[in-house]
Amino acid sequence: MTRFSKSFALRGLVSAFALACTLNFIGTANADILIKNVTLYDGTGKAPVKAANILVKGERIAQISTSTIQPGTATVIDGTGKFVMPGLIDSHIHVRGGQGGPVFAGNNRTPINEPEAAKPTLVGFIYSGVTAMLDSANNEPFIYPMRDLERAGKIVSPRLFVVGGAISVPDGTGAGPTALKVTTWDEARKGLDDKFTRKPDMLKMILTEPAAEGKKQTPSLTSEQIKNVTDYARQHGLRVTAHAMVETTSTQAITNGVAALAHSVLRGPPLTDAYLKMLVERKIPVSTTTVGFATIGKLADENGMAYLDDRLFKDTFTADDFAAARGTERDNYIKFGVTASFKAGEAQALANIKKLYDAGVILTSGTDKAQGPYIHMELAFLNKAGIPAPALIRIGTLNGAIYMGQEKDIGSVETGKYADLLLLHADPGAGVKNFQTIDEVIKSGQRIDLAKLDLPVNHKK
Repeated sequence: MTRFSKSFALRGLVSAFALACTLNFIGTANADILIKNVTLYDGTGKAPVKAANILVKGERIAQISTSTIQPGTATVIDGTGKFVMPGLIDSHIHVRGGQGGPVFAGNNRTPINEPEAAKPTLVGFIYSGVTAMLDSANNEPFIYPMRDLERAGKIVSPRLFVVGGAISVPDGTGAGPTALKVTTWDEARKGLDDKFTRKPDMLKMILTEPAAEGKKQTPSLTSEQIKNVTDYARQHGLRVTAHAMVETTSTQAITNGVAALAHSVLRGPPLTDAYLKMLVERKIPVSTTTVGFATIGKLADENGMAYLDDRLFKDTFTADDFAAARGTERDNYIKFGVTASFKAGEAQALANIKKLYDAGVILTSGTDKAQGPYIHMELAFLNKAGIPAPALIRIGTLNGAIYMGQEKDIGSVETGKYADLLLLHADPGAGVKNFQTIDEVIKSGQRIDLAKLDLPVNHKK
């Protein structure tokens, strides 16, 4: 039993009751909704529309107009003085409950299968305004059933898209027991065929950066292996993203068919113009994941964990969550010896982010974390890099859908798309902090009663 298991077992009856209370908002028949007289940021980057009316019928958006829309039988929400934007998308997370041990245990991490550990964190994502996310590698016997539960409406969760286990090579980065380890192409093809039976939403491969400072080179996928995998995935209608943290491995991935990138700017020297041009011309979206590294770097400071005092963390973190963050997780990172180097690299990472943005690269907010509040820290870091709040609306929404190849259905407030919406008290275009002023979360046309979610903030009432 892991350190989370005991607390979840003790809370079983409370969680079951709270889940029953919330399921009437998830997976049941939708009542039509009309949001009247609201300021609309549609997520596409267009200027906000004042006095907009949005009609939701069933799961999807039926009509958007500045003219009067007759409500019929729809529930009317008065949006006067409020703002609508698409639900946030986290393009890189790892759902808790599928892997045990410290993150930097790497290939020695233990596959586990603890859905009860996942459920509260998924609720926390919803509470934080996240309506869709990509699990970017996990234990397959754990993550696919979690996706099934979400799509059946049996748990409170954002839309859950998954890659299954990562793709690496024997002894390579991420080549633990949950990964597909590529050797010969015949063996790799058999492994991919097996993955395809589970219907992943994307695939993810892990490329190791070149050896530095005299360190031994960790094995990594060759260009031929990358191309074989991406070509075969494309034949099966799947996009491939790559863990590639420097320009050299990112370029290797792109030139061999990878459709998206994660982490690609967090280490190494300033990005070259040739690299930026290639990303733009090939329309390669990049999941930023700055917060995953910046929070580790903060541990080098005496008050580095002050962010845990922010409202969303207090509302969604349990006592066990706080104890782990301030205790064992912090100790593990310090013990591994990465805090100082991550702190030192933050300025260069933010500079690279700004170069990507200025060049016109498709950036998407990803956290590489397992809990909802971090998406707002990610957006704040991107704002710190010099990206203005209006641009961050698209980066936090539609670009994430593009990253996953889901932009026809989600990511923006447009007629025909799923009604995944945030109703805010404050103008998101005026400041990134306003993304947190959530009045309502709507997923698939269903209003989520935030006051009834199984979260610490509601247990205190």
